[in-house]
Amino acid sequence: MTQQQGIVKGDTLLKIGSTGLIIGAILMVIGSIWPASVDLGGAVVMQKEFGEQAVVLQACALLMMFGNWGVMVGMAGIYRSITARGEAASGAAMARLGFYFLLMGTTIWTIGHSLNVSYPAAIVNWQAVPADGKDAAYIAVAAIPGFGRGLFPMEVIVLWLAFALLGIGMVHSSVYPRWLGWGGLILGIAGVLLGIIQTFTGRESSFILFGILLYLTILWWLVTGIWIARKAW
Repeated sequence: MTQQQGIVKGDTLLKIGSTGLIIGAILMVIGSIWPASVDLGGAVVMQKEFGEQAVVLQACALLMMFGNWGVMVGMAGIYRSITARGEAASGAAMARLGFYFLLMGTTIWTIGHSLNVSYPAAIVNWQAVPADGKDAAYIAVAAIPGFGRGLFPMEVIVLWLAFALLGIGMVHSSVYPRWLGWGGLILGIAGVLLGIIQTFTGRESSFILFGILLYLTILWWLVTGIWIARKAW
């Protein structure tokens, strides 16, 4: 077995991790394209579109959830590669802390995706019930967006804080090139700041900024996954 920059050729966890990052990035792109076209400008328009495209939007939510899980697997490999090779204590500590936040963020994000599955279903149910049951059915339609609106900024803050901490761990390690670590750190800081802003302003006014941040982060996952795959496979 050969070793290059701390990556051992044939390392099973890093082989799985690189695959998780690459597949996770691809699934996130596929799953996010269709929802990005949905008009979020008003409740009536949004409910109409969600009702008409319920199955597609639910499938997209599942793809994005699986994508997040793939990224979590990939980051597990990065975390282990930094903490298990006698790296600097500061880098290992940041990587460990970042992975813990990633577990928490992925859990919150999974809950968010479950809301994206249940919201179109609630709209379809509301549209299908007889007139005397519409008021009761509309309770779920009205409640889910409010819960999701409060959950979304927390998802962004926790998950991108994890990327920032993992980025610091990568910068301080001898395993990964510094530019990969700096990429994660910069994106992570941007995500935390955006999440804080969205906590007070809501996600609608800055959804385009979040889209840009998301696709830049996906690019970072993909590049990182490819770099690891070239060393580990």
